[in-house]
Amino acid sequence: MSVENFKKFQKEKLAQKAEVKEIWGYTRVSSKLQLVNNSLEEQRSEIVQFASKNGYSLKNILGGTYESASGDFTRKEFTKLFEEVKSAKQKPFAIAIKFISRFSRTGGNAITIVQELVDKLGVHLIETSSGLCTNDEYSKLDIYSKLLDARRENMDRLEKTIPGMKALLRSGNWLGKAPRGYTMRGRKVGDYALMQDTQSITINQEGEVLRKAWKWKLEGQRDYVIREKLEKLNLVISKQGMSSMWRNPFYCGILVNSLIEEPVKGNWAGLVSEEDFLKVDNMLSENNVIAVKEYCKTKVNEFRPLTGFLRCECGCLLTSYEVRKKKAHYYKCQKCKNASFNALTTQKSKTEGLNDSFERLLSKYTLNSRFVQPFKMQLNKFFEDVNTEAKEEMKSLLEKKKDVETKIENLDKRYFENSNFGDEKYNRYALQFETELKMIETHIHLNAKKISNHSRHIDKVVEKVSNISKYWKEGNIDSKIRMQNLVFPEGLSIRAENRQYLTGKVNLVFALVSTFARVEAGAKKQKTHQNFDGLFSVAPPEQMSNFFLEDLEKLLSIPITRNAS
Repeated sequence: MSVENFKKFQKEKLAQKAEVKEIWGYTRVSSKLQLVNNSLEEQRSEIVQFASKNGYSLKNILGGTYESASGDFTRKEFTKLFEEVKSAKQKPFAIAIKFISRFSRTGGNAITIVQELVDKLGVHLIETSSGLCTNDEYSKLDIYSKLLDARRENMDRLEKTIPGMKALLRSGNWLGKAPRGYTMRGRKVGDYALMQDTQSITINQEGEVLRKAWKWKLEGQRDYVIREKLEKLNLVISKQGMSSMWRNPFYCGILVNSLIEEPVKGNWAGLVSEEDFLKVDNMLSENNVIAVKEYCKTKVNEFRPLTGFLRCECGCLLTSYEVRKKKAHYYKCQKCKNASFNALTTQKSKTEGLNDSFERLLSKYTLNSRFVQPFKMQLNKFFEDVNTEAKEEMKSLLEKKKDVETKIENLDKRYFENSNFGDEKYNRYALQFETELKMIETHIHLNAKKISNHSRHIDKVVEKVSNISKYWKEGNIDSKIRMQNLVFPEGLSIRAENRQYLTGKVNLVFALVSTFARVEAGAKKQKTHQNFDGLFSVAPPEQMSNFFLEDLEKLLSIPITRNAS
């Protein structure tokens, strides 16, 4: 039997697709400095000449900016190139690049991308400097090899540069662009006017304005209020930009970087002290905890300051709204049916507005002029007791510090003098002593705050606690919110049936103020003479005294801002 009978089973050879003579170009540099060195123009010129010599039609050239090739789809222009190729109805024959390393330095990932371009989309890659093209299998392997070499070259560079970068960071120098509010001079800056041999970072005009933002934040002002104030000073900052600033230790002169294990002091002045930066961080942490638990739908309004502060007895935060036709304002619990309260007292309202009843509640925590002298005496006695205790503790801490420093000195001496004293043993003891020393220094810092002369602020404290109800009534919306949160840090609850306020945690300074009124009321009931001497007759426990000092500092930091009339 002849094999000719099997010819009908022979598959016909597919007709070769006519080669498209259209190509696209792609250019890239890795730094802003290269951007101004005509490197992009050189790449562009090379691609144009290649297309002309080889009879290709060059449709467009993408890229044209500086992007690091250590990532692929983290690059905006690279991603744009890939998406445009995918969506193009008429695909180009190839993407032309001067050097393969300009395409990518990710090695294996880059090869996968090239395979997808060639095998799935039918788009090749051309290196114009060598003429290599992926339409030839051997040339394709050469291109793959060059992509791996580019990756290897990047890794070799990192091995050489990372130790230097770490040393630079440990000496307090900054890597990258300086944050907003600062001007950086040095070798690696984009502006030639700012180039110099050594790095220097200084606060600029914007920085001086941003310094005010930190001050306002420490006073407890809300971000949207701060942003409005900054706009009036011709500084516009986004909500996200401000949030990022509060969390960036750079602004207190501290450098943190993933290349080094520990934070270091930077070689620049902070807009805010380290202590104040941590205070803001604590404020944000507390706010975040509340934000996770609660969500208030209503934007704060000047006629409804208790929104997001006052809770229904059921535990839900009260929202608020306005009936515009009546120009009436209300607080409401979204869960309970009968929990709706008028905010303002008017001629037509049947019940007292919550704003007025809250003002009356504050009057219970307002120091009566009759109790000013006893109040001052109690504060002075408290400070004397705390200072005596703190000074004794400081003496003990300084002795402990000296003892540990002597141990470290002896350890170093023994290590250098005794060749048998091994590295492992030295490192173990050194770590133990350093940890102990840091802990003692932390306690010394906290103790120094107790010893500081708080008594000089007594008149200022008296002035504020004597007028807290009045200040709340006359204050603007932001001031009202700060003061009500100062007196009642965890907010208040209200019983709907009788509109009775249910107090929880109270600032300890105001709790002391209310104690005077209670002692007087008890004395009147028993018809005896009131005696305030015993309020601080025994020094409060250390934890309690710490809390009292914290609440006192919060009171002193609150500014009084009244409504413009």
